[in-house]
Amino acid sequence: MFLPLKGVKVIDLTYFVAGPGAAKILADWGADVIKVEPPFGDPIRASGTTLQAPIEKDCNPLWAAYNANKRGLALNLKTEEGKQILGKLLESADVFVSSYRTGALKRLGLDYETLSKKYPQLIWAQLNGYGDFGPAKDNPGFDVVAFWARSGAMMDFAEVDTSPINAPYGFGDATTACSLAGGIAGALYQKAQTGKGCKVMVSLYGQAIWNNSALVVATQYGDEYPKTRKNPMAPVMDSFKCSDGNWIYMSILQHERYYNTLMKDVIDRPDLVDDPRFCTAVEAKKRTRELVEIISEGFAKYTQKEMAERLAKADIAFDYIRHVKDILTDAQALENQYVVPVKNLNHTETLQAMSPVRFCLEEPQSPKDIEPTVERDAPQIGEHTVEILKEYGYDDAAIQHLKDIGAISCEE
Repeated sequence: MFLPLKGVKVIDLTYFVAGPGAAKILADWGADVIKVEPPFGDPIRASGTTLQAPIEKDCNPLWAAYNANKRGLALNLKTEEGKQILGKLLESADVFVSSYRTGALKRLGLDYETLSKKYPQLIWAQLNGYGDFGPAKDNPGFDVVAFWARSGAMMDFAEVDTSPINAPYGFGDATTACSLAGGIAGALYQKAQTGKGCKVMVSLYGQAIWNNSALVVATQYGDEYPKTRKNPMAPVMDSFKCSDGNWIYMSILQHERYYNTLMKDVIDRPDLVDDPRFCTAVEAKKRTRELVEIISEGFAKYTQKEMAERLAKADIAFDYIRHVKDILTDAQALENQYVVPVKNLNHTETLQAMSPVRFCLEEPQSPKDIEPTVERDAPQIGEHTVEILKEYGYDDAAIQHLKDIGAISCEE
């Protein structure tokens, strides 16, 4: 597999999901990513229990999901020696990425203003909760609060008159990680042209607002949220229950083009062909509840498989509404290697989601041509400390001294 970031050096001072996820994407693209942790480790190492996943030293799949393909360096940045080691790494690094809050970075002397003067070649990238300005700029911001709660997604994505969504773990983090990785890639292109670094900024709140771009527009013109499936954005873009109790989501974006086909060939209502109440998007929108009920009655006549065949024949976009666990056996996910089995250190395997972007220099002929690389297990705390320090000129005596004074931690 072609790895476009081969040779790029990244210092990863992040924790939990979004920041580590961005750095992992860079590692997947070929960058040499050094994960810098305190001696006690990134707190996500213990977070798997929330998801009923193991957190053993030799089997920690949640940790691996966001930190595979990296090398691990354990530094105590409360010591001057620990800060000096990080400074030495930054001298030749291309990217410094952090999800620490700005105040903490300033106290450590790792803020953009300080580092850009010392290392003008350095791309300084930060992911935070709410952005660099405004009254919430210093607030702690995790996925569920900054991405889901404040953006409106937690309330407005739910069925009307029900409780807010129970937000899935790391969902907003993962999308924000993609944006940060893309921003860093853009900055690397700029650096290739000028030799200079820059500041890259992404926030969970900003990402959620971008994800909600269509709704930001719609709510200014009277479209109200949350909605019910009985009165969706459009009557031909909705979930429908089949006779066997299974659901299908149908999405028609060109109402006038597909309306008659839907009535005649899919739901057995030829009497409604060219009906002026429903055959245009504008008129159908006025009668959304009525048309949803008509379509629902049509779907209820057929099993999910039977209705899928009708929709496919009509060339109408649809899919089965599935559970996340169904991904694990979905041929589409498996053949494209969107999930792959990854060996844990205890020799068990966990199916892991792979970062979504692949690169290829020639037209791929098989899935093997775009096979994602999992070349390195997620590191143990300080697993590569000695290896990395020796690359930067530290000898055995110096490393032992740093260990003795608590500036570093090494995997035994």
